[in-house]
Amino acid sequence: MQQKEEQMGLLARLGKGIQNLRSDPERMARLQMGFNTMRLNPDPNIAASAANTIKMAQQKRQSGVDANSTIAYLNTMPNNPLAQQALKAIQANPAMAKDIFSSFLSNQFKPRAMSKNIGSIQVAQNDMTVGDTQLKAGDQYTITYDPNANGGYSVTNLGTSALTQEQEATLASKTELDLADRQRSNALAEKTFKQFQSLDEQSASLKEIRVLLEQEGADTGIIRSRLPTFNAATAGLRNIANQLGIQIINSATFGALSATELRLALETGFPQNLGPKEAIKYIDAKLAAQAKLRSELLKKANKLQRMPFSEYTLELEKELEQESMVAMPPKNNQKLNAAALAQGVSVAELWADMNTAQRQAFIGN
Repeated sequence: MQQKEEQMGLLARLGKGIQNLRSDPERMARLQMGFNTMRLNPDPNIAASAANTIKMAQQKRQSGVDANSTIAYLNTMPNNPLAQQALKAIQANPAMAKDIFSSFLSNQFKPRAMSKNIGSIQVAQNDMTVGDTQLKAGDQYTITYDPNANGGYSVTNLGTSALTQEQEATLASKTELDLADRQRSNALAEKTFKQFQSLDEQSASLKEIRVLLEQEGADTGIIRSRLPTFNAATAGLRNIANQLGIQIINSATFGALSATELRLALETGFPQNLGPKEAIKYIDAKLAAQAKLRSELLKKANKLQRMPFSEYTLELEKELEQESMVAMPPKNNQKLNAAALAQGVSVAELWADMNTAQRQAFIGN
């Protein structure tokens, strides 16, 4: 181009310069203002018109610069729908680039809607996925109203856990069963302890009768028990014997008793038809048996107080299995035979008088 201009003549270059000058409204307006000031009486209207032309030319040039830079900026966001809409509007009307871009920024950077929790803390009843959040059964979570989220709601896993409704129902059912199991155990423990107390009272009564027989000279026997007595010791013995029979009646549940049945029940505590020596021997044997029974009753009551009824029955089952294994005395056991001979009883009688632990000791030997 420079070579072509150098080859052009003077007149051609002047013509081109005038043409360029006429195509530039701002330069023409400045030239017009210059000529107007050279007049003896400058025309203010010409000056105002030229100034307005210069201002409009500058605004047009600036709007073109703004439009180009705005278009370049919007082209950097091809995936933004709002940016692409603004780009098309500016390309169609570059003069409105500033207003269009301002509107785009207002929509693009408007404040996000505030989110807020909805309801209380929830518990996932089973494994589930809500949006991008995965929850397992028992996880605690909250639901948040969030207009900016997909669907308008979001879920937050709190990182804590609780029982599901199914687990709560299972736990409640188990608790109810455990409570009933414990109540049954306590009721049986109370009943067992009452039996223990009744044996205590019976043993005390038998000891009093023994003292009356051995030290006070009280009489007993088939005939004497049916005859009136004027002996204080014998009267006291009969009175204690009747009380002992009443204790036994009260310790059990009876229906309506006839006179014969009542007499038999009363004689169960202490049979007065035995002679004094036989009666003392009977009392000693019964006190020994009651001592063992009292011990077992107390153990049973203590176990029932410490454990539910179901656990007690399982333990009782194991004890019965152990007892069945030592139900019969071992044959040809020299130690067992010697012990029976020393006590003057048969092996079967000695074996029947032993508890499970004592029998296991003999079998082990």
